[in-house]
Amino acid sequence: MQEPYSLTRDPLYYFTAGFFVILTTALPALLGQPRFLPLNQALALTVFIAIPLRKNHLRGAVNVMALWLLLQYALITLLTWSFGDYVERAIDDGFVYRGELASWFYGGAALPGGLHATPIARLIEILGIILGSLLTAGLVGAWFLVRAVNFAGFGTGALLASLDTPALILLVIPLWSLVRIAGYAGLVILLAEPLLANRSSISHILTHRRKLLMLSLGLVIAGLLLELILPGLVARAA
Repeated sequence: MQEPYSLTRDPLYYFTAGFFVILTTALPALLGQPRFLPLNQALALTVFIAIPLRKNHLRGAVNVMALWLLLQYALITLLTWSFGDYVERAIDDGFVYRGELASWFYGGAALPGGLHATPIARLIEILGIILGSLLTAGLVGAWFLVRAVNFAGFGTGALLASLDTPALILLVIPLWSLVRIAGYAGLVILLAEPLLANRSSISHILTHRRKLLMLSLGLVIAGLLLELILPGLVARAA
């Protein structure tokens, strides 16, 4: 007996999501649109995770989220490496941030935007992920999420463009940010679900989504701990 058709199990759904990653990332980034870039990305991402969540297909939401964030990070990295002067205008204070990154990586200064330098900003980001996702069916949380990915990709691409030797390539990948972002992604999905699936209580998360909840919180905590340790080690190694 043939299974009923499901959009979120159709490869075309994920192909379309990939197309929207490119559409909502490349054009605003190259046009230098710091407001339109994350808003555009957040709106599209929210729609793509809402479709499987409304069908109670958690795996579909996780799959499309992973696809989106991987492509977004890779695309921003590649665009920054190739067209850095354009992309830095699409990042808040991108020119200043690029200079501060170089000061950290090559001069041992504090990581710009990191937990040591801006703990309040990191706290606001975490609250935005949690409360924003819960109260807006994921939209505000997705905005904080894609913004974090944009900064991670921009930082990677900017440092790649500055390298004199390929031996340092692995050092420019912000592992602490990627781990934290993975945790954010899980929280956005979990906390968007109650409104999208017409569940007024978060008790469903605590009972039926406990594994993903624990994993997501663990990744956020691990990312924050790595952010306290790794940037200093990376700067000394560079």
